Amino acid sequence: MASVLLKPSVFCLLALPLCALASVPERWQSEVELGFQSLSGNSDSMTLNSRLGVNFTDGPYRHMSEAKFLLVEKDGEEDKHKSEFESQANYKFDPKRYVLGNISFVDDKYGPYYQDLTLATGLGYQAIWQEDLSLLLEIGPGYRYQSPNLDEIDDDDLIMPYDVQEFIVRAQAELSWQINKNALLETRVTAIAGPSNSSIETRASISTSLINDLAIKLSTTQKYIDQVPPGLKNRDSIFTINLAYKF
Repeated sequence: MASVLLKPSVFCLLALPLCALASVPERWQSEVELGFQSLSGNSDSMTLNSRLGVNFTDGPYRHMSEAKFLLVEKDGEEDKHKSEFESQANYKFDPKRYVLGNISFVDDKYGPYYQDLTLATGLGYQAIWQEDLSLLLEIGPGYRYQSPNLDEIDDDDLIMPYDVQEFIVRAQAELSWQINKNALLETRVTAIAGPSNSSIETRASISTSLINDLAIKLSTTQKYIDQVPPGLKNRDSIFTINLAYKF
């Protein structure tokens, strides 16, 4: 359950595509997800995770943005407050190839990083592009900035306690398969290699329609980091169940 403190600048970036929905709805696809858990008894806790995704396509141009938010409260006190934003623009210069620009930003109030920013560009290739199946492959250079939250780093956090400013290489493979009318499988593998550290993150989800555009979505994220503090495992995993609505 990753996410970012949604600052005004992030809201502005999200508001622009949402405002345009009314004028060119056929070019836009949007999805909202919400997951909630509340426990009471010997201890009280509340967990809220949400996601907003926007996809715009117009001729050779394609833009994808998503924002995630996670809030956890335990016994009336805020325990986690994390937000995440990612945006990518593609421009096709021939039927199967495109250039891309990608930005990914994480802001975590109580987590190991205050800020985690990645900027990348590169080339993409549409290995498969069909109505019910697509596979995109991407690779290119980028830049990474990470500022650790030294006051909040725990013994089980998979980070090294120093600032990072470095050039990186980013590669990604993204698969989408509409299994049938009611089921959609999506998988994304992202690898980032830099002098300080390298990581591989795998995200997979399956959505099953309930009523019209309302679906239940099961997601898992597996992340492997090659350099971690002594005594910790290199892999972390997250599993979520959300309700998703497309419009």
